[in-house]
Amino acid sequence: MGGWKLETGRFFMLIAFPVGAFWLFNQPTIFKEFMKGYKIPDSSAGDKAMSEFKEQLLATKRREEYEAFLREQMAFEESKKLRN
Repeated sequence: MGGWKLETGRFFMLIAFPVGAFWLFNQPTIFKEFMKGYKIPDSSAGDKAMSEFKEQLLATKRREEYEAFLREQMAFEESKKLRN
């Protein structure tokens, strides 16, 4: 095809580009420049809503489990009465 020189150059580019990009973008000055205007968003309202949603789900699950338990107990008592 292209010979060993072309393949060597191609291999060098395949290795050098990611390594060079990694080196360039991990420089502290460039990192500081890109992160200058970045602020961590306030997510306290979303966190509060999520915790309320979780509590609501847990309460619903607990109620359903308790209702299933009561139905089971009622069926057990009914079968106990029928045996006697």
